[in-house]
Amino acid sequence: MMNNFYTTCSDENILALISEQDDELAFAELYDRYFKTLFNYAYSKVNDRFTAQEIVQELFVSLWQQRRQNQVQCGRSFLFTMAKRLIISFYRKEYTRQHHYGQWEIHRSETSEFADQPTLASDLQNRYEEGLHLLSPKCHEVFTLSRQGFSNKQIGEQLNISEKTVEQHITKALRILKEHLKEHMICALIVFASF
Repeated sequence: MMNNFYTTCSDENILALISEQDDELAFAELYDRYFKTLFNYAYSKVNDRFTAQEIVQELFVSLWQQRRQNQVQCGRSFLFTMAKRLIISFYRKEYTRQHHYGQWEIHRSETSEFADQPTLASDLQNRYEEGLHLLSPKCHEVFTLSRQGFSNKQIGEQLNISEKTVEQHITKALRILKEHLKEHMICALIVFASF
């Protein structure tokens, strides 16, 4: 008999009983009336059954927790407005989560690139030193001095050779090293472009 009383009540009367008298049976009636409809509405917006169910559950929990604050004119539109707000809130959180995940992915890939750089630099250094051993002793000496910042004139005076000979040794050294390092050139560009 009591349940019949609730089934004949309007939504507004049900909401009034909930907010004014903390009526749990009225709340159960409202839940039974609207759960499926609100679930279908939420599902049509989020396209995920679990999320839609969570939204509707959150709606009813919130409704009960804030029952004293609700001044309702039209029960149905009130419930759908609540559902709409929760769906918007879900998409905001989802956007933020996706954005942060995207940033994390970018950071992770950049970090792994930088983590590989010491290895690339080390390989390149080894290859460069191998290349230096391919040079004749005089060519090696001239090239090493040029990399230490000595001018061609200073190297010529130090080794008692002409500036022209110094240039020829440097040109030859660069050609041999370039050939030796050719397969590592892409790695070199990647490593040095980031410095």
